[in-house]
Amino acid sequence: MSAIISKESHDEMREAIVKVATQIFSRFGFKKTSMDDIAKGLRMGKSSIYYYFRGKEEIFRAVVDQEAEILKGKVEIILSSADDTVSKLRSYVKLRMDLVKHLANYTEILKNDDLMNMEITEKFRKKYDEEEISIIRQILEEGVQKGTFKIKDIDMSELAIITAMKGLEAPLVATNIGDEKLNRVIDDILDILFYGIVNR
Repeated sequence: MSAIISKESHDEMREAIVKVATQIFSRFGFKKTSMDDIAKGLRMGKSSIYYYFRGKEEIFRAVVDQEAEILKGKVEIILSSADDTVSKLRSYVKLRMDLVKHLANYTEILKNDDLMNMEITEKFRKKYDEEEISIIRQILEEGVQKGTFKIKDIDMSELAIITAMKGLEAPLVATNIGDEKLNRVIDDILDILFYGIVNR
């Protein structure tokens, strides 16, 4: 029984560290945040944190994974909804752009080359890029099966959508664009992807 309580207590403390670290990383970024900052936010000694995490990098990984889980839950709702395929794709792209605005740590791993050493950064990016490709592919394949999309090359279509989303990341962060304007921009981009710009 004591072992169970001990494990629960250990897990609760890890969650508390991740919660505080999420706010601190969001404010200062990975590079400028120190273990001292996290310890101060928790009102505990820095040495105590090392009982739960090996260091700042491992804490950041836990923070990013938690934010990614938030996204996954919302994506699952979109994918399993009864909405038509076009609506699902619009909803996903809007969710993805909202992520850039509000999940600061997840976003940092996607865009910041100076985050950690490149090997670790690339490992993060590869994992989340593969998940995103899988999501887009699932939506596109569903659209093809239902006759909503006429796609000659799904790989190229995936690339076009992901490139458009990544192209929006930097201006979105730099300009602090409002939700209403962001929705208009996303709708315009998706209309171009869906229908092109040439009168037919």
